[in-house]
Amino acid sequence: MYIRQLSAVLAILAASSRASPMPQESSGPTVLNPDDIVVVGADNSVQIMKDYEYDQLVRRAESASIKARASAWDEVAVRDMLHENRPRGCEESEEIQVLTDETFLNWDTAVSPVASAAGGDATVTITDGYSLANSVTVSAGASLGPIEKLLTINFHVDYSETWTTTQTQGFLFKVPEGQFGLVVTQANVRRITGNYLSGCTDNWEKTSFSSDSYTSQSYGDLSWVQGIIRLCNSTSYPVPYCIGEGSHY
Repeated sequence: MYIRQLSAVLAILAASSRASPMPQESSGPTVLNPDDIVVVGADNSVQIMKDYEYDQLVRRAESASIKARASAWDEVAVRDMLHENRPRGCEESEEIQVLTDETFLNWDTAVSPVASAAGGDATVTITDGYSLANSVTVSAGASLGPIEKLLTINFHVDYSETWTTTQTQGFLFKVPEGQFGLVVTQANVRRITGNYLSGCTDNWEKTSFSSDSYTSQSYGDLSWVQGIIRLCNSTSYPVPYCIGEGSHY
């Protein structure tokens, strides 16, 4: 369930009558059904909607962004062609060649214990902290410094930024009878992959890289990153990841 343009999703969401904004004040936890998700926007807005409605919005946003992605790939192809046609000589330079620039929901981050509803309906809420950080990885043996510096300049990513908290938030999810469930967050991550080109411009040295970055936001006493909060549930234990590979114990 990947998102190419979360801003487009949120724009559609704002116009949707089926999306319910979070109440500004509440005397207790907000009780959510197993198929409800909490969509957290970059502007700190929080909307509750059904998972299938969210999936429909994602598909609409993906369709709208196909043309823009194709244009970006054309730009990369033209730039590579210009490099190939440069006069021979050892004119040294360095730059970033972007191959992909995508935004999507990252793997589950568990923020509650697994609850069992073996004897009837159960509920589970956020109790655990988390830790996330902007990061960049490079091919084995390569130097990280120049790549991180160029990415910071060109894409304004602070690789020293982290999100760590033990705060909780009053979202109470129902776990269906006979199932196991936990609350997970699926952070909206921007992943840029490409090559760091350095040395002689007629014979570049290429170093591959991958950069993950997040957008900071908060709601109430929950400090997190742009994305969604949902129940991940299963009839079996341990609970398989809803996004990603592995199991929740």
